[in-house]
This record gives sequence, C-alpha cells and structure tokens, in this order.
Amino acid sequence: MKEQIEGLVERFGSLGSEERSVVRDVLGRYAEGEMGMDEAHYLLLDEDLIPMPSRCTMYHKPEITTDAEEALKALIREKVLEE
Repeated sequence: MKEQIEGLVERFGSLGSEERSVVRDVLGRYAEGEMGMDEAHYLLLDEDLIPMPSRCTMYHKPEITTDAEEALKALIREKVLEE
C-alpha cells in the first residue's frame, strides 16, 4: 500500500491535469491527517490511479511505522502539494 502511494507520488508530474487534481486532493487530505492511509489507498484504487492488487496471492499486510508514515507524508508535501 505504502509502496503504491510512493510510486504514484513519484509519477505525479506525468499524470493528466484531472488525475493530478484528484491525487492532490486525496493525498493532501491524507498528509494533513484528515484520513488514514487505508482510506486514501481505497480512494486512489477507486479512481484507477494505482493498480488493483492481485487477488490470487495472499500476503501479510506489513505494519507501517510512524516514522515511515511521516516520511511518506513529507514526500507528498514536497512532490504533490508544493507543485
């Protein structure tokens, strides 16, 4: 989940203007603490901005540390919100 959001942030500049607007809104709300990572992830999935995970494989959802989540939010602020 975190890796998919990071990938989206890294390719933000190559998105169309409507997609950038949606990403900016969703990730901005996430970065400001208005929603959790799970909700942001599902909204981005619904908008087809990140790929749907394969349903045929099962994996353990790794726990995201507070430091890792804060680093992701800082990346979002730097690359998405300040553009």
